[in-house]
Amino acid sequence: MDWSKAKNLLIIAFILTNIFLVYNIRSETFRHNEIQTAGNKYLDDVEQHLNNNGINIDTDIPEETVSLPMLVVKYKNFDSDKIAKTLLGKDYNKKTEAFGSNDLKREVFRKDNKKLIIEGNKRLVYKNMNDDEQDCTLDEKIVMKMSDDFLKQYKLMQDDIVLDQIYYGTEEHIDNEPVYKLIYNQIYKNKFLGESYIHVYINHRGIIAVEAMLLEHEKTQQQRKKIIPATEALMKSMGTILEENEKPISIKEIEVGYYFSPAYYTESDWKEIDSGTALPSWKITIQNGKTYFIEAYKN
Repeated sequence: MDWSKAKNLLIIAFILTNIFLVYNIRSETFRHNEIQTAGNKYLDDVEQHLNNNGINIDTDIPEETVSLPMLVVKYKNFDSDKIAKTLLGKDYNKKTEAFGSNDLKREVFRKDNKKLIIEGNKRLVYKNMNDDEQDCTLDEKIVMKMSDDFLKQYKLMQDDIVLDQIYYGTEEHIDNEPVYKLIYNQIYKNKFLGESYIHVYINHRGIIAVEAMLLEHEKTQQQRKKIIPATEALMKSMGTILEENEKPISIKEIEVGYYFSPAYYTESDWKEIDSGTALPSWKITIQNGKTYFIEAYKN
């Protein structure tokens, strides 16, 4: 027997065994450390502090804090003429005008009582100014079906878009009378991807407006970082929520996901940015539909 060769094989086997053991130990350690929970006493203290300041929690406060990566995303570019033909039909009127800076353009399409606006190829606004009233009584179930049917019929629905909430109230930029506002959000691996959205507005005249701005996932960063707990996000957002809303205030939803903010890169807004990084963030939604995003990475 070649003892030298046998010894080398044993050494290699020993090294491979150790590598396997180290990998499994580290994997188990990562799984153990990836999810942590906040103590019940601290959760109760935070909830009580919010209650004392006029903010009620009408949902469960997430106890787990996970490790999440960053995402690289870009704005979806709408094919304006194709969408105009789909929403308005043929023989529409088209006007192109300057929009913002960097040679951006706003395209305005009109036909009969309908108007479609595409801004910078990123933001879509559709309005139906028909005065004919619908012969039915509206409720949440009916407007959900109306909205879903419309988005599917005009090819605005995607697999990664889900209905997040329905709000009934006044939207002054849409109509003087109260409307149902259906808020659809994008998701990535079961987590929200903001700020991308489809808003559908419905009243007794049917679907009177749609607004949309969507993102596309490009890649996921390999590095993961621990995020702050939901309780810390609630405390960080408390001042802004109190400043912008009248009491009593009810928090209806608290969830973690990803948020892309163009202001992170420039002092401008989405008009100047095509792509960037979506950071892990907490989303806090209150009873009037307002949403607050809190960056979730530890400083």
